[in-house]
Amino acid sequence: MQKNFFYSLIYLLALVFFLPKEYFKRPKDLRRRWIKEKFGFFDYPAQSFKPKIWIHAVSVGEVLAVTNFIKKLSENYDIVLSTITDTGQKVAYERFKSFPVKIIYLPLDIPFVIKRVLKFFNPVALILTETEIWPNLIKYASQRIPVFLINGRISEKSFKGYRKIRFFIKEILNSIKLFCVQEEEYKKRLIALGVSEEKIYVTGNMKFDLKIERLEFPWEKSLPKPIVLAGSTHEPEEIIILDAFLKLDIPSTLIVAPRHPERFNEVEKLMKEYIKNREDIFFSKISNLSESLVEKSRLIVLVDKIGILASLYRVCDVAIVGGSFIPHGGQNPLEPAYWRKPIVCGPYMFNFPFIEEFVKEEGCLIVDDKALFSVLKELIENQEKKNKVGENAYRVFSKKSGATDKTIDLVMRSLLQYFQVN
Repeated sequence: MQKNFFYSLIYLLALVFFLPKEYFKRPKDLRRRWIKEKFGFFDYPAQSFKPKIWIHAVSVGEVLAVTNFIKKLSENYDIVLSTITDTGQKVAYERFKSFPVKIIYLPLDIPFVIKRVLKFFNPVALILTETEIWPNLIKYASQRIPVFLINGRISEKSFKGYRKIRFFIKEILNSIKLFCVQEEEYKKRLIALGVSEEKIYVTGNMKFDLKIERLEFPWEKSLPKPIVLAGSTHEPEEIIILDAFLKLDIPSTLIVAPRHPERFNEVEKLMKEYIKNREDIFFSKISNLSESLVEKSRLIVLVDKIGILASLYRVCDVAIVGGSFIPHGGQNPLEPAYWRKPIVCGPYMFNFPFIEEFVKEEGCLIVDDKALFSVLKELIENQEKKNKVGENAYRVFSKKSGATDKTIDLVMRSLLQYFQVN
């Protein structure tokens, strides 16, 4: 009791500083809904004929990972899906527009707010994804309904942090009824934090179960080939990738998709400045791209739309995964693998331990910024190697699928058992 009180006090003090910033950084048309939902107020009735399950997926990556899981559950349940980020909201709206899924912002982790939301929606279960540990949410939900954590992972950095507060985190984690985790290593870390082993199942990574809609782009056949796509980039990776691409000095296209939409303008200015003295290179935002704009022999394209990156990988020859040339830990490499594309990553992919298998099976090449140009050149010039690396990536991807079905089976069995006992 005392532990949660101190946590709530610290949380409220932090909120005083961060809430105004979070409010004003959002577009004006979102602010009213955001602040109301953060405090547990909603502009629509909660009644429905089917029981509800509340699922929390923090942002785009988590939403994509649980898409098939949610669609299958929605056959028998209404879903309340919470996210934290605006981009997560947008992708969720697009993914579930024809499904019984109500999308909300995750309420503040304050006891009276959490209690209000639980009473309003009255879900039969709460399902958290990956590493979303919210102490008050878990505490008060677990007093009413079973709480599950699916597609779970605990990075080495998070594990070290949690170990320092094991006295606090152990009780919270043991309020969760079932853990479905991605790797054996994550199971070991949970046990070390005090979670009962019988609660933990290694089900695999649900991100391997993605199904990507094939979007056709009117300009795709007119782009100068080869096409290099750098997905989910962070500062200053755009410069690193631009440097390597410009050294190719052959007819070609570079497509860059920044990880965060709020950086679109910043990256556009950076790119234009970087090539301002290069008359042989044409720049365009993808929103302005048309067949008439791709007559130049060299083209740089900024992806200024969300929700299309997964499909864009289909048109490229080589995929560079962002977040991996800086100590961020990398972004999801599975979308290019889905399309049989050779994957190139920087040395910092520690958020995705499964990348080791891709490297071992020669489906991914790990390079630093100095070697990026030579690897791009080799893949572009050696068609056989390019195709082989892409096929290897797809083979590993296919082999590791199936986590969604395993997770649904475990969650449904556990949910049934819970209501039989209670």
